[in-house]
Amino acid sequence: MASPSLRKTFLPRCMAIAIGSLPHPEVESTLDLIANCLPEAPFWPQLPNRSFLEGMYVQYGEGLPGAVLDDVGERFYLDPGQADFVDQLTHFYEAVMAAELDHFAISRERASGLWQGLPALAERYKGKAPVLVKGHVTGPISFGLGVTDAQKRSIIYDSTLADVVVKHLNMKARWQETFLKRCFPGLPTLTFFDEPYMVSFGTAFCTLSREQVRDLLNEVSDGLEGLTGVHCCGNTDWSLLLDTRVDLLNFDAYEYGENLLLYQAELEKFLGDGGYLAWGVVPTSAAVDGEDVDSLLALLKAQMERLSSAGMPLKTVLERSFVSPSCGAGSLTPARAVRVFELTMELSERLRKHYKL
Repeated sequence: MASPSLRKTFLPRCMAIAIGSLPHPEVESTLDLIANCLPEAPFWPQLPNRSFLEGMYVQYGEGLPGAVLDDVGERFYLDPGQADFVDQLTHFYEAVMAAELDHFAISRERASGLWQGLPALAERYKGKAPVLVKGHVTGPISFGLGVTDAQKRSIIYDSTLADVVVKHLNMKARWQETFLKRCFPGLPTLTFFDEPYMVSFGTAFCTLSREQVRDLLNEVSDGLEGLTGVHCCGNTDWSLLLDTRVDLLNFDAYEYGENLLLYQAELEKFLGDGGYLAWGVVPTSAAVDGEDVDSLLALLKAQMERLSSAGMPLKTVLERSFVSPSCGAGSLTPARAVRVFELTMELSERLRKHYKL
């Protein structure tokens, strides 16, 4: 959780932000899109179509004890049966205890959008006066369910590996935060933990308890100085995510906004305690072809006003809200990704004009 002073003073007022991935194979082609459509909130682009190494698990798996990277088969997994696994664990925990952030750096070959893109974006934003800079890390639930051991069992069910994963991702996030600050000095940071697998919570695919999930999300965001958020692009138990210490909840408002609004009491407490909502109302699917800023504005206005009708002042909802795509744009065509970003920017502008923010 960010400092109370930051949560109290930072008001996004329906600012446009985005999730991490883009479909482009090269960094340079993403930079103008980001700078033109997100004037206040630059982020570094994740480019999964550029390389297997930039996928959401491999990108953050570097340095994990027992990590095995099969480039030919494009498989990444952990093998705790390695002969030196105990030594790797010892070295890992020593680095965690000493807060050796550079030990957890994301390498250039796994994050071209970070190393090449973010410094170039800093140059593009010199005349734009951004107000925050955004980063992103795969969350521990999704990482732990999506990455397996050598026997193809999800590593989150191994208590040793689960502890390693959450500490590893926390340190990756903390290292990344320093990188963001170095490129955009003086700006607050926002770090998303992307949790697409939270849609499986409560099913046979995810047998973690509510307490386990909450503790993992709290630990992975611990120690960051800026704002933290969790992104879930499907339906889930929203009361669980609203009960964590993260500052922001990003959700797919296009498909699941009505589901989230069933949790009125939890939402009021979350916002009342200084939390933020990022309304992912611009669809990152073929559905975007049938939408325009007017249709999306009508949908979002209805959802925001419904939330405020139960006692939460609309002014509070608006001031503590961001506008975003429903998910990352990495699976779209480049043309659709451009449309998603343009609609996000236009929707933010229209909301601010309509409500005089």
